[in-house]
Amino acid sequence: EQQKTNDSDTKDIVPFPIQVQKNKTAQAELLPSKCERGKRKLDQEETNKGQPRAKQCRRSMSELMMLSDVKNVMAHVLAKLRSQENTRLIVFLGNTIRDLETDKRELVGVFGKTGAGKTSLINAVIKEKKLLPSGDVEACTSVMIKIEANTCNTKYEAHVEFITKEEWKDELWSISQFHSDTADQNNDYDDDYQDVAEKLSALYGEEWKQKSSEKLMDARYFSEIPEFLQSTTKILSCETAKELSAKMIKYTRTDSNQGGDKGIKRWYWPLVKCVTVKVPHNNFLQHVTLVDLPGNGDRNKSRDTMWKGIVGNCSTVWIVTEINRAAADRESWEILKSVSSRLGNAGECRHIHFICTKSDVIEDSPDHSADVQALILRRNTEAKAAVGKEINKLHKMKKHFSDECFQVFTVSSKEFLKRKVLSPENTEIPKLQEFLQNLNDCHSETLNYISRAQGILSLIEGARLTKA
Repeated sequence: EQQKTNDSDTKDIVPFPIQVQKNKTAQAELLPSKCERGKRKLDQEETNKGQPRAKQCRRSMSELMMLSDVKNVMAHVLAKLRSQENTRLIVFLGNTIRDLETDKRELVGVFGKTGAGKTSLINAVIKEKKLLPSGDVEACTSVMIKIEANTCNTKYEAHVEFITKEEWKDELWSISQFHSDTADQNNDYDDDYQDVAEKLSALYGEEWKQKSSEKLMDARYFSEIPEFLQSTTKILSCETAKELSAKMIKYTRTDSNQGGDKGIKRWYWPLVKCVTVKVPHNNFLQHVTLVDLPGNGDRNKSRDTMWKGIVGNCSTVWIVTEINRAAADRESWEILKSVSSRLGNAGECRHIHFICTKSDVIEDSPDHSADVQALILRRNTEAKAAVGKEINKLHKMKKHFSDECFQVFTVSSKEFLKRKVLSPENTEIPKLQEFLQNLNDCHSETLNYISRAQGILSLIEGARLTKA
């Protein structure tokens, strides 16, 4: 409707439709379908291996020239837009074109319930066993965490993005209303009230019970995080992964002891929208971002909105569950079904991986390591077959994805990081690392820019044709 209303906004933006037609053949060569993209790139690399270096360079120069041409076209379009009336469509197009300069990363969304081993899995895959805190049954990841390579320096960094002051004020107001409405009720058994109490107790201790929402916005409560009041990002920078892990825990984790043994007086996770962790010396996260997703339906609207936006942009989804109940774990399959509506043809997803963790955990295991390994490998085979049968039952999802999009992995993060029984290959962590490396290597800044630019040009051309 908006496009039809504002067709006239685009009628004078020329001559870029001619450029689209002119470069149509070249674009088609650079823009394979999303299901073919990775395979075609790998095929191209195999072809390039046998070619002289000069020929490979000429191909790279051809892509650079194409990228330069398209950028010039988009600069022309942006200049034309600036002369138009500032309607919603014109503003949207202008912002979208400016966003083209931000390279779109490959997102791998990691899903799974608390205790499934997500954090240990991520630590093992990125070969940083002390980076993300794990192993504490009393704590769980409470916010979205993104992990990517630090290409700027050799530090371990955490970029903490907060919700806005206005969003927290709204939440405090709703909390005060909720508190007054339930004052005469037995709150000990009210799940909603307990969720509210946990958030406020983490940030304010017990003071919140005697304070108004206005007083709870006093600056003294945020003295450690002036960035929250300033609406800026807080950056934690450390020399080691272990040091960064200790510093960022108060921004990422819910702890039922509210500090306890860790000596943390004030926890800030209720105010955090997202934490981006940047890891130095990493070759396969330069263009790839791992996204540890705590779950959907977060009562914090800002985080819930970001969660929904992230899912639709994931090129890969990892569903993580313990191996001993992988096929029967209803929650994992519900997670997969809940995200499926945001994947499929309308999304970016090309791979769905079901990852069965803790494959090394064998009850009543024999003393001989060779026998233990045999038991583990046999159960791995059985688990893959059982999960595969369940995947074949997902008829609605399989309408959107080919069989090649689904894979099952049986992993042991513990064995990979400290080998006792399994070889690294049998932990299957190297397979996931190889997948991420290929995903990273197949990423093309040129392809991403041109495909997104083509979408913008197609939108404007469609408006012109409708008007005509």
